[in-house]
Parts: sequence; C-alpha cells; structure tokens
Amino acid sequence: MAFFFHYYPVIFRIMKKISSSFLLFFIFLQTLSFAQVTTIPGFPRAVDNIKIIYDATRGTSGLQGVDQVYIHIGAVTESPTSISWSIVPTQWGVDDPKARMTKVEGEENIWEFELVPEDFFDVPAGQTIYRLGIVFRNIDGNREGKDDRNQDFFVNLAQGFQVAFERPASSSTLLEIGENQNIDIISTGNASLNISINGTEVAAATGVDRLSYVFEAVEIGAYEIKAQASAGEDESEATINISVVGPSPKADLPAGVLKGINYLSDTEAVLVLEAPNKKNAFLIGDFNGWEISLDYQMNQTPDREMFWFHLKDLIPGEEYIFQYLVDGDIRIGDPYADKVSDPFLDNEIIQQNRYPGLKPFPQGKTSFQATFLQTAQEPYEWKYLEYNKPAPEELVVYELLVRDFDERRTFKAVVERLDYLKDLGINAIELLPVKEFEGNISWGYNPSFFFAVDKFYGPKNHLKELIDEAHKRDMVVILDQVLNHAFGQSPYVRLYNDGDFGPPTEDNPWLNRVARHPFNVGYDFNHESPYTKAFVDSVNNYWLTEYKVDGFRFDLSKGFTQFDSGDDVGLWSQRDESRITIWKNIYDQIRKDHPDAYIILEHFADNSEERELADYGMMFWGNLNFDFREMAKGGSRNFDWGFYQTRGWSKNNLVSYMESHDEERTMWETLTWGQTSPVNLRQLSNAVNRNQLLAAFFFAIPGPKMLWQFEEFGYDLELNNDRLGIKPTRWEYLDNPERQRLWRLYQAMIKLKKEQNAFNKPQNAILNLTQTLKTIRLVDDDFQVLLFGNFGLTDINNANLTFPNPGKWYNYFTGEEIDVVGNSKTFRLRPNEFFLFTNQRLNKPEGKILMEDLITSFGPEEMKSDEFKIYPVPASNYVRVGLPKDYINFNYRVIDVTGSVLKEALFDGQDDILQIDLKDFKAGLYIFEIFDNRQVIRKRFIKH
Repeated sequence: MAFFFHYYPVIFRIMKKISSSFLLFFIFLQTLSFAQVTTIPGFPRAVDNIKIIYDATRGTSGLQGVDQVYIHIGAVTESPTSISWSIVPTQWGVDDPKARMTKVEGEENIWEFELVPEDFFDVPAGQTIYRLGIVFRNIDGNREGKDDRNQDFFVNLAQGFQVAFERPASSSTLLEIGENQNIDIISTGNASLNISINGTEVAAATGVDRLSYVFEAVEIGAYEIKAQASAGEDESEATINISVVGPSPKADLPAGVLKGINYLSDTEAVLVLEAPNKKNAFLIGDFNGWEISLDYQMNQTPDREMFWFHLKDLIPGEEYIFQYLVDGDIRIGDPYADKVSDPFLDNEIIQQNRYPGLKPFPQGKTSFQATFLQTAQEPYEWKYLEYNKPAPEELVVYELLVRDFDERRTFKAVVERLDYLKDLGINAIELLPVKEFEGNISWGYNPSFFFAVDKFYGPKNHLKELIDEAHKRDMVVILDQVLNHAFGQSPYVRLYNDGDFGPPTEDNPWLNRVARHPFNVGYDFNHESPYTKAFVDSVNNYWLTEYKVDGFRFDLSKGFTQFDSGDDVGLWSQRDESRITIWKNIYDQIRKDHPDAYIILEHFADNSEERELADYGMMFWGNLNFDFREMAKGGSRNFDWGFYQTRGWSKNNLVSYMESHDEERTMWETLTWGQTSPVNLRQLSNAVNRNQLLAAFFFAIPGPKMLWQFEEFGYDLELNNDRLGIKPTRWEYLDNPERQRLWRLYQAMIKLKKEQNAFNKPQNAILNLTQTLKTIRLVDDDFQVLLFGNFGLTDINNANLTFPNPGKWYNYFTGEEIDVVGNSKTFRLRPNEFFLFTNQRLNKPEGKILMEDLITSFGPEEMKSDEFKIYPVPASNYVRVGLPKDYINFNYRVIDVTGSVLKEALFDGQDDILQIDLKDFKAGLYIFEIFDNRQVIRKRFIKH
C-alpha cells in the first residue's frame, strides 16, 4: 500500500496528541551549552560584536570533520524564554555566504562566527532581540550540529547592563552536608563583581566579566547568594538561594498507606512519593509558605524506594496546593493527585469560569505544575448504579471529544445532549482523553497527570455526573486510556530526565530514554518495568473504581513493547510474543476486580496476534476508513475485513468503524472528491444517498460498531485543514431535510442492531462484497435479513436478486411486502440504492429516509398525453395503455415504488391497445415503463 495511505493515521498521531499551546511548557527546554558553544563576550547584548564559537566534536557531532560549517541563526523577539525564531536571515541547504563560519586556525573541528545582532537582523521598530537560536549544518543541510539532546542552541542576550548566575541555573538549590556547588556569575561587560552569602562577601574582582566561587555545604541552614555588578553609574544584582540539609531520615511506611495522598482524617494525611534512589525530598506548599524547612523533610524508606510525610493540623475541607522538592532542584506535583495547579493555564480557566472557585497557582512562590490536597471532600452521590450493559458484540460506540461536541466545551454541556445520543440509539460513549493533559486546547493524547481530570472541561464531579447520567440512559462510558507515553511535565518524566524538560535518563524507572517503536509521541513507557506495570494497574483500577467507567479504549496499544523496532513500521507490526504477554497481564489485572469491563485496543498488528488476544477476551479497533472513503467517492471495495470471521477469530470482538478521530470524514470525501458523472455525488442529496448506502452495509456487518461524533448527519469539514484545531459543531445540520435522512438511516440501522440478534451473533452470515452489486445475508433461527446495494453509479435494470427461499419478504424501509417465487426476483436498482428485506414484518422506521421515491423522481413525462394514454385512472382490475402506431416490438414492465419489477414482457404491436391485468396488484402507485435501445418512457398510474 502506498506510504500516504498506510502511514497517514500514524504520521498525524505525532501532531494530534499535542495541543496548540503546549509549547508554553518548553520555554526552558533549550539553553546554551558552554562545552559545545561559547560566546565572547560571555553575556552579550544585541549591540555587541559577538563571537560564537562552536565545537563540532560535541553535541550531536554531525559536523565533525566536514570541510565547511554553516550557521543557521534566528532572532527570538517574542520573549526572553521563547524558542520561536522570529527573524531568520540565513537560508537552509544552500551555500549562503552570510552563514559561512570560519575554522579556528590550528583546530580541525572548532568554528567561529561574528555578528552584531542589531545589524545582522532586520528587526522591526519597537521589537527586542531577546535570544539567538542556532543550528549548525553542512552545505546541503543533511547533517546537523545540535546539543546533546538534539535540540537547538540558544544564546540569551542581556538587556542593558546586567549580572546573572551562570551556575547554578536554578533559583533554588538544595545540598546535603558535605556537598559542594560551583557558583559562577557573569556580567555584560567588564565591571566590579562580587558574591556574598547571607550578607557576607566571599569573592570579588574588578575589571572582569566573570567571577566564580565554590560553596561548601558545611552547616545545615538557608543561604542567600547575591551577585552584584557595577560599572560607573551602572549597577545590577541577582539572587539565588541554597538550602543545606542533612540526610533523609529513614523510616518504614506507615501500615496501610499507598502511593500518593492518603487521607487519615479531616485534619491529617500521609503523602507518599515513589522516587527510587533519590537522596531527599521536602514538602513545600501553602501549609508552610512554600519555604524549604527541615520540619517538612520527608522520611525515606530503608530500601530507598519511597519518601513519605505525615501532614497534620490541616483545616477540614481546605484546599492546599503543594509540591515535592526532590534532590534540591526537581519540583513536581504528586503523580497520584486528582487535581493539578498549573502556572500557565489556570488563569484562562478562572477567567472563563470553567471551574468555579478554582484557586489560582501560587505565582512567584514556586514553578512548574503543583497539585491539590483537600480533606473532608464532599463525595459524589451516585444515583444510577443499576443499568443495562450491552454485550461486547452489541456495542454501538459514539466516539466523543468534549472540546468539540458542544461549543461550551464542558462535561455539563455533554450531559445536556445525552438524550440526543439516546434517541440516536447509542449504547456506549467513548470519551477522548479527559485526564490532565498539557495545554487547555487539546485532543488529550499528551497526558501528564494520570489520576487527575483536566480542569478545562470542569470539576471531577461534573465528569462523574456525566457518567452517572449516561448510566441512567443505559449507556456505558468507555475512556480513551493513554498509557503508551507521558509528556514532559509529568512527574514520571521530570523525576529522572535531562534538565527541566529533556528526555528521560537511563535510570528512569518508568520510561525509556529512546522509544522502542516508530511514531511514538511524548516519552515511551517501559511496559516490562515492574514500576510501569504497577502504575498501569493502578491507573486502570482507579478510573474503573472511582469514576465507575465501564472500560477503556487503549491508545497506541501496539506500542506496549520493549522489542526495539526502530523506525521499521512493518517490523513493529509483526507478531510480538512479549507484547502478547504484556497485554494478557493488563487484561487479567483489570478483569480480576472488574470482570465485565470493556477492553478495546487500538492495535493494528499482525492478525495472528490480534486473533489470540481477541479470543482471550480483548476487543480491537477495525479501521475501514480507507475502503469507505474510496467508496464514498464512487468506488467499490471489498470491506469484509471488518467482519471478525473473515479474520479467523472465534469471538466477535472487532469494533469496526468508518470514521474515527484519526480519520478523514466520508461525507467530506463525497462532497469534495466524489465522482460527478453519471451521478453527481457532490450534490448533497446524492452525497446523502451514497453515505446512507455505506452506513446500511456498515451496520449490517455483525459485531460492535463505532462512529465518530457527527458522522450520523454527515459532518463535512475536512479533518486535516486544521487537524488539532477546534472544529465547529454544525448542530444546525439537523435542520436540513437531507441531513435528517442520513440521521434517520443511522437511527433505523442502530435500532435493527439493538433489536435483532442477527446483527450481533448470527448463526450464519454471508458477505458478498467483491462486486458492484453487494449483498449481506444474516440468519438467526427463523429470522433472516437480506441487504442488496448498488455501489455503482449507473442503473442495474435487471438485477436478479437471490432469496434463500420463496414466500413473502418485507422491505424494512418502505414497509412493502413482496412475493418471491422460486429463489430469485428481478429488481431495478438505481445508483446508491439499497433494499433491506426481512422474512418477518418489522415496524417501518419513522420519517423520510430513502432517496426520493421513484414515483416522484422522473420529472416530466417524455411523451405527449394524447399519444401515450393509460386508463382508466385510477385503475381497478386492469389498465389499458394506448400507444402511437409506430411503437411496435418493445419491452415493457410495471414497477412498484420500491423498484421491484412486478410484470415484464415484450409487446409485438399486433394490437393497438395493451391491456395489463392488475387483479394481483395491491392498491398504490405504480410506474409503467417502455424501454428499447433508444430511450426509456415512463408514465405513472394508481390502482384503487
């Protein structure tokens, strides 16, 4: 299969999981590495002549030994911490003269470049150059020089006369007794520099731009380190803090406590942090003024696995924001907390009143994400604990993104629309990720805190209300569970990683430093690690227990492997015994406490692997989007891979779908790229007919089904015009009569599936989908279903449709009864037309569904009435047809409103009048049709 179609869903996974605002969290990601890149002066300004010196042997080392190195450099004008290059005067991949660097004499791999930023960049008036962004390259750009983390270099520019700390980089540092800390300060030019500790000068120099001192942690206490610079009338100072502490006190965990926040009473809690082999941890938060205090040093278990602290004297019901300070410079929230305080995003949530009473982040007191604790919380009172759960094969899943389902973008708004889903027939809602993710506007596939509800959608009890109200309507709730990866602000990343937002280090207990499979997004969990196994089991059990969700759809489940497939997608997709073991263990742990939980995998691996896991009890996404998009445009495809028996599975656990959040809309394909001849599929009525045909056959394949929100009324905004962006809802489409026809078709097919076991577990199912005229036959005891459809764009005038037995059959959508003599009956099927027959009469669906009735669709009759007459009108037992004398030797037939041919013969012209016997015809509308090689002539008549 072509690259575009095979990888299309996966390529965009890399983009889809990241919100439009998540870059805010990477503002400190890239800093100048002085071993790889140095500048003269060391702390330059935009008006200075700056020499940039690059060592090509360090960092990514992609340029070691090349003949000529080029600098690709940009000006950052947005903010002092932005990583967005605003002005880039150099060109990539060409011999750009102004980007050529000079090799330092006598050095093979040392290069230098000089510029005055204010002269080099054409900066608009009023803009400030805060930083320089740099990547080094060879002449054609296929080799690069970046830092050790494969990130861009940044040179910060001073704004006027300034002094700053080069080391330590953090404003707050913690040392244990006996440790040392190098202190290096730097100024924008030669000046008088001094370093003082708690007011006592410890180092000074004049006429220099750098000064260093080694701080020795000798005595426990708090130390303020101040840097000062003066040059004439210019003065500047900067301050950092160092805390010196003793070793962590050792103590076993109190009996019965778990990782995370353990509420003992309305005034007490025990906090437990898992941080193997870290040296020390302190609690900082509202309860101690965010100060590092020996009174809040956490105990460490003797095996050095856990830190814990017994927090007392809490005010009942009071919310406290807090963090763990680990090894002096890592600030994280509790990874098990159910509410996160965010320094960047919460202001927007507060301003829009998305979370009533939300306490603001303690700006100026700490940095990075923090978390809440609160004793004596008001529990949610569950109301609807008794409800019907469909069997797996009966599921009709509605995939829903809270952000785009209603323009209010809240859990409450979804609750208000649950009756709409109930009317449609939905019995399962699958929520795209609602756990705390990076950014406010996101699809949710960039998770950071796995036990917390994202506040942008509302408080956690609003989610519980949504789940409760769904259960009231006998709709189960399935969460999209993202456990393949974590993003950079997650405590699981930040406890063991490079810098503030770099990749995990090799000693990270949960995460791989380098992902083991292609197209990974975020940082890849190691699912063979006992730490990750325990974490995954905890997350799953928590949501099933605390929120009473009914199951999970696991995102990117094929990534749960330590087999390193690199960038080879084919290798990654092959049968993986270790992955099978991992998933059976996860499944067993879930089913141990929640035996009826739905477990759905987005896997797309070798069929033998999926078959084994499906027969074990897991369900799988079945992507039919490519085939149905091709058919939406007018083509014909065999889509029997959407049937579990075609794959050789013993259990009906294939959740097939035409659309998902990852896939392009079929209606968009029809209206944008649909064929225009001989039927113009880009006209809405024809597009609806086409998508009705697709949906009828889709729902007729036995097994669980999924649809993506608004598929039921033909949402037609292109997915990839702004893949991650907010999409308008288009609820107004339900006022359009054509869209209503599509909606009613979905409703009618879902009703059939819910009421007839033949659509779930038939005793026999025969799919003939290879030809343009496609058929599906379903048998359940004495009940039979026959679906015929014309996927071509021309009439099939004499379709000899096969029936398993003679007798009466009933058209589900029209209520018409037909008599079948023998094993077949001849019909005419127009383009996009389909018939669904049952051998038992069912209630006809309400409202107009099918394409315009034949009896009203012909337009003006093609012959003058005095030449072509049908009488008497209305007719009783017969009808006579008067024809022009030159009409001899032609075929004629009588057709009912369903398109069924009731009578057909050759008229040889021996009589002037053709008489047709109607005694066996029911009362109703009919069409008399003459056809030969030249034309087709039709006339309507009515029988009493």
